[in-house]
Amino acid sequence: MLCCTFFSTCFQSYAQNWEGLRDCGMPDSLSVYHVPESELNHCFNVDSIQQQCTKVWLRVNVHFFLDDDCEGTLDPLGVENIPIEDAYETAEDIIKRANEALDNNYKQWVQIPLWGFAPEDEKPEQCVPIRYALSGVYVWCNTTAKNTTGGAPYWFQSNFGQYTDTEYNAFFVEWIGDATGQANGQPGNAFTAENFGASVFNHEMGHVLDLGHSFNDDMVDDTPQVGFRYDYNCDGDKIDNFSLGIGWEGEWRQCWDNLSRDFYNGNRYLDYDGDGAIDYPDLCDMAAPCLFYPCCSWDYVDNNIMAYSRYNECCAAYTEGQITRILENLSTDTYCKYIEEITSDCPPPMANIHILPTEADKDDCSYCLNLSASMHDEYYKVDFFKSNGDPLYTTGWLSGPANRFCISKSIRPPYNYNYGFQAGQSYTAKLTVENYCGDKTEEEITFLFEGVGCDPEYPEQQVAITNLYPNPFTNALQVDYETQKAGHLNLWLAPASGPDILMHSEYITTPGSYQKSLSTSSIASGVYYFILELDGELIAETILKI
Repeated sequence: MLCCTFFSTCFQSYAQNWEGLRDCGMPDSLSVYHVPESELNHCFNVDSIQQQCTKVWLRVNVHFFLDDDCEGTLDPLGVENIPIEDAYETAEDIIKRANEALDNNYKQWVQIPLWGFAPEDEKPEQCVPIRYALSGVYVWCNTTAKNTTGGAPYWFQSNFGQYTDTEYNAFFVEWIGDATGQANGQPGNAFTAENFGASVFNHEMGHVLDLGHSFNDDMVDDTPQVGFRYDYNCDGDKIDNFSLGIGWEGEWRQCWDNLSRDFYNGNRYLDYDGDGAIDYPDLCDMAAPCLFYPCCSWDYVDNNIMAYSRYNECCAAYTEGQITRILENLSTDTYCKYIEEITSDCPPPMANIHILPTEADKDDCSYCLNLSASMHDEYYKVDFFKSNGDPLYTTGWLSGPANRFCISKSIRPPYNYNYGFQAGQSYTAKLTVENYCGDKTEEEITFLFEGVGCDPEYPEQQVAITNLYPNPFTNALQVDYETQKAGHLNLWLAPASGPDILMHSEYITTPGSYQKSLSTSSIASGVYYFILELDGELIAETILKI
């Protein structure tokens, strides 16, 4: 394997603010494991999958950590305020963006042989067959875990890992130090990460799937070992150690960015010895006897997913050899168990139903089950069962994506819970989702419904009826309403006695102003409550049918 000598520094002033891979906690001296040929092709043929780029979907659980009181932000670094209620959407977004990066794999920019290879020998971008399927989302209210460094992936897997023999686990916690994440082995089955960048996720999953750092001897023939050493004081050797500055000159480094003027607008100065004085005002304009600074050229910027560069977030590359190594690992008996599905057409439906650990403590007038971490859910339904197995209520099939199902009280005396729920009873909810090919999957959760508290000042009203007409009405009724949030909408007519009548149900994807016309020709004459329900928030007005 050819080794490229070049030079760089990682300017932390801008690298720290980049949402993505900065550094990895995996040691560089890992022993490289080779899967014995006798263990390959246990559940699929590696060559066939790679040639046809058939998608191999891997189960992944996502974990977030908060303090014991469940307060704070899901962002491990505390930069962005992400409330606990957004856990499921955030997890799905992480998985989607990681998959999008795999969909848009880039060509390896620096290839073997380096400098002067024939154009016809250059390899194009490769089709990456692996994809991630979100199999679970977990929010842990545990101060000890929240304050434990991501440099301990084994500890997190041992204490919080779920279905560790069949599902990968991703723990989002702060890595105390310079790294952004770390895997629990190469190969392994878990990793930690301190930000939600696709490059961090895919880099650490790369280790989990048996890839080493491409700038080391990773036993992959087409990954260039792009590294550099530089004579920073320009005295003709690389033996000096500037402990207050860049450290030992003999250390191998990587270019984080292309610093040339055409591509980089930031500062290019360097204080290499750490004395506070700028030694080089412009690294891309070095005077003799200093040598050319290679990070001022694309020839020294490595976009490989297992290297370090700013471009890993936008333009990461997997090489053909890396894809082969990943598939060989997955084709063994041990790791075949982590595969959800191998498919050339429809992505697998994934049903995820969760209840926040704080749900029973909120006085927001509703008790909600979160469905939004489900994937490839063109259609979905939720069936509820009593503790003895008898059916209680079904939503019937609804158009996806699944979001939430909320239980609230009726606005009519005696103010019972909707759908027949009773406080103090245990129920089982079964979520079934269906993809666009008609494939179905389901997940169940059993919960104790403790009832709903309702603080009249919480939450702030986020939906309003702006017009309801005509009143009295005969064969048709029109409602105009505004909402400040997305959510599941139900429109009901509730008679003075008898069951409520569901007139309309849909999922509102975007806040805004809406209008809905309802046919009421089959409704009997009398006084009704018109009820608008959005994720458990209720508004009612009295109307008359004549």
